[in-house]
Amino acid sequence: MEKQVALWDAFPIYGYERRALISKEKGCLTVPLKLELPEVYTLDALEYGMLQELFSNIINVLGPNRLLHRQDFFLQENYTPNSQRLRGDMLERANEKHFEDRPYLVGSHYLYISVVPKNYITYGSKRANSFLGKRREFYLSHTVPEEFIDSGILKEFENQVENVDNLINSSGLIKSELLDYDDLFSPDGLYPKYFGICEENANLTDVDFANNSINIGSKKGQFFTLENLDQFTKEHVGTHELYGKFTTRHNRFPIGNLFSLGFKVPHEHIINQYIHIPDQEKALSSLRKKAKSFQRFSTGKKDDSNAIYADQIFDYTKDILENHKETVFYHLNVFGFEDDRSRQGQMENSISSAFKKLKINAKRNSIDRKNLFFAGVPGNAIGIPFELYLPMPSDMASSLLYFEGGYKDSSKAVDGLRTVDRISGRPLTASLYRIPEEKGWIFNRGMLVASGSGGGKSYYVNHYIASELRQGGEAVIIEDGNSYDKLTEVFGGIILQHDDDRPFTFNPFLLDNHDVVENRTRSKTLAESKLLHLVTLLKLITGNSKDVTGLEVANTVIELLVTGYYELMWQSGNTNFRFDTFYEYCRNHIIAFIGTKEIPKEKFDANVFLFLLEKYYTGGPRGELLNKQDDRITRLSDEKVVYFKLGKLIDNELLFPITALMIMEIFNKKMHDLAKLSINKILAVDEAWKALVRPELVHYFNSQSRMARKLGGQPIFISQKVSDFISSEIIKNAIVVNSHIKVFLDMRDFAQSFDKIQTVMGLNEKQKQLILSINKDLPKDRKFREAAFCWMDKVKVYGLETSLEEKCIYETNPTESGKILELYKKNHKNWELTAKAYAFENAP
Repeated sequence: MEKQVALWDAFPIYGYERRALISKEKGCLTVPLKLELPEVYTLDALEYGMLQELFSNIINVLGPNRLLHRQDFFLQENYTPNSQRLRGDMLERANEKHFEDRPYLVGSHYLYISVVPKNYITYGSKRANSFLGKRREFYLSHTVPEEFIDSGILKEFENQVENVDNLINSSGLIKSELLDYDDLFSPDGLYPKYFGICEENANLTDVDFANNSINIGSKKGQFFTLENLDQFTKEHVGTHELYGKFTTRHNRFPIGNLFSLGFKVPHEHIINQYIHIPDQEKALSSLRKKAKSFQRFSTGKKDDSNAIYADQIFDYTKDILENHKETVFYHLNVFGFEDDRSRQGQMENSISSAFKKLKINAKRNSIDRKNLFFAGVPGNAIGIPFELYLPMPSDMASSLLYFEGGYKDSSKAVDGLRTVDRISGRPLTASLYRIPEEKGWIFNRGMLVASGSGGGKSYYVNHYIASELRQGGEAVIIEDGNSYDKLTEVFGGIILQHDDDRPFTFNPFLLDNHDVVENRTRSKTLAESKLLHLVTLLKLITGNSKDVTGLEVANTVIELLVTGYYELMWQSGNTNFRFDTFYEYCRNHIIAFIGTKEIPKEKFDANVFLFLLEKYYTGGPRGELLNKQDDRITRLSDEKVVYFKLGKLIDNELLFPITALMIMEIFNKKMHDLAKLSINKILAVDEAWKALVRPELVHYFNSQSRMARKLGGQPIFISQKVSDFISSEIIKNAIVVNSHIKVFLDMRDFAQSFDKIQTVMGLNEKQKQLILSINKDLPKDRKFREAAFCWMDKVKVYGLETSLEEKCIYETNPTESGKILELYKKNHKNWELTAKAYAFENAP
């Protein structure tokens, strides 16, 4: 019968005082800290170097007879649907049900700093964890060790820990906080997490070391250890590695040296790393003694292993002394576990394979399992037998620490875009502008969306607009295709289509309460936004002088004509505001006005100006375009979502910019509506923006961007031809500069020519690295695409995964869309029934 020990007796902690854990092993005192690590994939090569330097400095600050224990938990959680989302629209409900019970790993990271006895270097496997052989009465009847009564030692140690905490928090890369009693001992605390191997509300179970294995409740575990330098198959350890799946000739992608041991292992596990900082003289002396022992037993032959080991030690000590390095003792183990016995072999192979990717031949260690398990208990790092350590320079040990944390996210939030963690598939809520605005990452919400052909840009924009609409937002969409029909219908919006039989018509000269400003004397003036809109329109109609002086003269003349027109109409009480009456005003006044101001003909030709306007006067070839308010367009600013399908009109270089300008006026009305100030107001221009980028519109675009920033508007420009975005300074100044949010989907088509895109878009090296990593390491068991979100100098890549019901609505592939429309007809033109039928037919 196996010996049984109560947890009380097996618990290695003697007491807890002043935020310090007192171990049953005399002379060991530990202060635990919780770490917040940088998010996975976000660090660049320079930052990995900074992290190595940070921990090298920590080792220097702590000095001899200190022990660092880094512990990184990767424990499974299953997604629980959000009750608020389950009360949402049919797409939101489908999304929650799609992710229900999805398993994913949650990372939590700790640093335990310990004082250890000066003779710790002599602790072998027999001495380690000797408390297990003693009953609790032994500790109740013996006095507190002198080391814990010496206030000088305690004070010095507390100051050291405080310095370490300050170093970490001032790094700008990692955050730390000291753990208190509840963090450690409450039902959701650190100790129940370790002994129950569970992320939350752990029920403590038996730990069984019988039969050369470890069983914790229903979970069976296995340790993998790095114990000596022979296990390394690489000659040099730098500050980081390059990730093979993302790295190309054009894109060198850095990752931490232990990256493969983290979230990439798809099983629950714990990484334990120990760095013992010895007295340097004692450590080097001990190593030299060991080398002499090897020499004593060597045969003198060339390939004798004892002689080789002796030479290696002498070379190591020489390097330490000559290069003024610190030597430390390092140990690494990974504790993997599975409750599904059929997956036990997969787990062990997965961890073993992860070590091989690091060029380390890890040892499956069953012999030391009990010592390794108890040494993993927070505050009992002294439980590692010293023979499991290997000597190495402190900078190398600092490089071998684990540095990548999980995505920072509250998956329970509802005010954001539903995405997934690109590694584990964990459902996330990404805040595209709210949190970035709060943190000062962006100063406007303008968004640019780019991808290669078939990269999924329209799918993403459908998903994003749907997310914003359900949060109270409104949208005006301009496109030449059919990408947003289903979305608009699902949200009860209006679809307007231009065709030759019924072209769009407008009356831009009509006024509403947003367009007029009354001063104290009740005299009226035109609002600045309306004046700018009309001046821009008239410049589009009449062309633009390339001469800078001529441009300013034209702008001034047109502005004075517009204000003069309205002053005359208001004075005479005439309310027949339309293009015809404006043209008549110009015809009657412009010649005299130009003559009075003595404006030379080469700067502004009044006759040419009137000639170009005449085309839009009643009876002219475009006589209806600007004289008649289309009844389809009346009161559109009150609609939640409006979708303009411009069709062939997009290729008309004359009519399209005028029409688009009129549509943007509708967006303007939304922005100026005080009742809508708190909601997000989207103007999505899909491909159609290309004809908008004309010199006459640059000032208007810049003005609109400033206005959107103040009034909660969000212009979104979308293209699959990235070359369009970098083709001219006008585009760069009007769109790229005013888009603080840049969303990139699959850009592999542009990998070899990305440098120019990077320059024009103002992207840093980390943003380039992540953009070019998109869709290169997709999991085989899930279908999703990835997108890189860039906020000025910040970047993060998310997976875009939706339910099949959402796919039904967002899908833009012509073949698939055709099948969906057939299904729509069969289901009585009801989108909810259609989406459910589509999901049923395509379920795996």
